[in-house]
Amino acid sequence: MTITSHASRLLIGLLFVFSGYVKAIDPLGFTYKLNEYFESLHIEFLSPLALTFSILVIAAELVMGLCLLARIRMKLVAWGALLFMSFFTVLTFYIAVKGDVVKDCGCFGDALVLSNTATFLKNLAAMPFVIFIFLWRKNYTQVAKCVTEWIIATVFFAAAAGIELYCLRNLPIIDFMPYKVGTNIPESMEYPENAHPDEYKTTYYYSKNGETQEFDETNYPWNDSAWTYVDSKSELVKKGYEPPIHDFEIRTADGEDITADIVYSDKFTFIFILLKTEQADMSSMNKINAIADYCNNSDDFDFYAYTASALDDIEKFIKKTNAAYQFCLGDETTIKTMLRSNQGLMLVKDGNIMAKWSYRNIPAIDEINKLATTDYQTIIAGVKAKERNTTIILAAITLIFLCFINTKKHKIHNKNILH
Repeated sequence: MTITSHASRLLIGLLFVFSGYVKAIDPLGFTYKLNEYFESLHIEFLSPLALTFSILVIAAELVMGLCLLARIRMKLVAWGALLFMSFFTVLTFYIAVKGDVVKDCGCFGDALVLSNTATFLKNLAAMPFVIFIFLWRKNYTQVAKCVTEWIIATVFFAAAAGIELYCLRNLPIIDFMPYKVGTNIPESMEYPENAHPDEYKTTYYYSKNGETQEFDETNYPWNDSAWTYVDSKSELVKKGYEPPIHDFEIRTADGEDITADIVYSDKFTFIFILLKTEQADMSSMNKINAIADYCNNSDDFDFYAYTASALDDIEKFIKKTNAAYQFCLGDETTIKTMLRSNQGLMLVKDGNIMAKWSYRNIPAIDEINKLATTDYQTIIAGVKAKERNTTIILAAITLIFLCFINTKKHKIHNKNILH
């Protein structure tokens, strides 16, 4: 029973830590997912609180995972884990059965996308371990004094919230998006030769003598004048291959598609990503205008703004900021996927995404010139090294902290034995 209790604790703890961490580095992504839930469940009145819910839910999940690994506040955490998993098991069962609520539950962010059915089965498999932890909660040895354990739990929460806020103010420290730095956009839009397309089943409805009947694609009476066409319905039978980037399109205000002009250009092209002009932060506009002016006066750079805003809102923004660059239109979901910030910059050359910045980190002209003279592979290697080193450092700090707590636990336990 002791081995089972520790195995359950470690398994669920690691599950919660992984799930919480991959969402903590992209809290805006989980916010978008919550808004999908709110819209599908017709509770849109909660949308203004989506970001707050996102931060708190992610922090709670990460803290519970760390507390399980460290055996901190086990009675309380056992209750929290049971309620947390029970709620999401019921929710994922609902979306698995319903099918049209959300595309995926978002439990692992964009790091690991599971189908709704697979997510429910994953939760179902985890529930026995959570239940065992709950039933065994009074038998776990207390690590330290109550006050000390609460201090440790508070440190866990502060660390979780700190990671979230940092990534929210900047960009995710690890980018799992299709538009991450190093991606070649044209290559990510291609279909392999052996790729299978989506398979659909079409049902046709025809009426004759006041009676309507169903037909499929093999027997519908298209050439029989005695039958009158009523309606048709297509249903996805089998999902085919979908390239990582499948909905990327840049159009001018006049409707001209200039996607190819941008992604195949050998110039350094800045794309000023601005999800909603009416929500723009004006503190960075001077830097944006400076970069746009620099690009307009250079033969090596281009500059475009890319937004999902209405034309009237764009006109208001141009007048307010004296924007002297071309605005292009795109899909809101695509823009959210390109950059986890309401506004920021993306640098593209020969279809390769070379850099991305949040509006809080707009580069200076000197930095731009340095980037333009740096080998592309060197840039990508630097980004990958930064992501890898950040993950290693965070994992090492967590491991050292957990080992320290475990050492203190044994000292306390041995001291009690001596007494």
